[in-house]
Amino acid sequence: MLKPYLHLMRRPGAGAFFSAGVLGRMPISMTGLGVVILIARESGSYGLAGAVSGVAVIAGALTGPIQGRLVDRFGQRLLLIVGSVLCTVGLAGLLIAVKADAPTWVLYALAFVAGGTRPQVGSFVRARWTHLLGRGRALQTAFALEAVGDEVVFIIGPVVVTFLATEISPYAGLATAGVLGLLGGLWLAFLRGSDPPGRGKANGKEQAPMPWVSIALLSLIGLGLGATLGGAEVITVAFATLKGQASMAGVVLAVWAFGSLLAGLWYGSVHWRAPVERRLLIGTILLAITLAPLPWVNSVWLLGVVLFCCGMTIAPTMVAVTACVEEWVPPERLTEAITWTVTGILLGVAPGNAAAGHAVDLWGPSDAYWVPVAVGIACALIAAASITFARPKTTFAHN
Repeated sequence: MLKPYLHLMRRPGAGAFFSAGVLGRMPISMTGLGVVILIARESGSYGLAGAVSGVAVIAGALTGPIQGRLVDRFGQRLLLIVGSVLCTVGLAGLLIAVKADAPTWVLYALAFVAGGTRPQVGSFVRARWTHLLGRGRALQTAFALEAVGDEVVFIIGPVVVTFLATEISPYAGLATAGVLGLLGGLWLAFLRGSDPPGRGKANGKEQAPMPWVSIALLSLIGLGLGATLGGAEVITVAFATLKGQASMAGVVLAVWAFGSLLAGLWYGSVHWRAPVERRLLIGTILLAITLAPLPWVNSVWLLGVVLFCCGMTIAPTMVAVTACVEEWVPPERLTEAITWTVTGILLGVAPGNAAAGHAVDLWGPSDAYWVPVAVGIACALIAAASITFARPKTTFAHN
């Protein structure tokens, strides 16, 4: 199963920009949690902590597509350098502001700067794979490898930031997230050999039109995936606490992520004959099916088994979304399009958390699982609509 990935790593520069991409993505899983722990410890307000963290997420979602458009036109290097530095400055300023008990608006402003300038490293690395490999089986394997990289980030990041913030200093977790993001971003910036050239104004021509309806539906699927991940996480913590096994919540969530990691590795090693649209539809249907038993689960251990099966559908579905973008979008708009789907995932987490939290309060943890079940069904319906009504008549080979 690992042979295709070992072959990928032998490509010139591939191992370096993949590693830099994983390092540069660490703040995604560390910043929000680090902000919450820091501000809650220092101010005693979880409401303020959640609001500041939310501002950073929203800022990243708002500026992500803009970053993608700039990168497609001018290349990645300058934006990676400037964005990485500004993001780190924003996080450093936030640490100082919290220590100095600065006004709330200052915290919001610095969180916006930190979140809005953080480079969309995952999208940039996927664009580098496309530039290196062109269209074909190897690119699908690369997208699967990136999905595995995402899972690694979300397994390691929360553990590291929680340990640092609780055992060393509430400032240590967020500071480490800033340093890792800076190192990863600058490392990736100076790997110039794999940087796709900006070509939005090549030969004086305007950029090709974006298939916006298709991208909107794919982004909605990303939104649903984010809401599923965020909602199920909150409900799982509440479920384990209700059963008197609160400490097992992290283990169960890690099992879920591990299932996605394994499925991503397997998915990328298979030579698929079915078109990506069909794989996307099958992935969302399987996601809805594996989520369906959750409201009837009555033990933490059984919950771990069910969530492991759910996890097996996450990475393949994410890979299929990215593969659809790669086929449906003009080459010179690729990074921008990928950032839209990534933005959908990020934007989905917060409302998923909120909806799940309210459902837990109203109905209890078990019945609250109907929220991610409903979202999973919606993802399958949107995938069917994407294939039926929104697939562009012209597809692209990115060379």
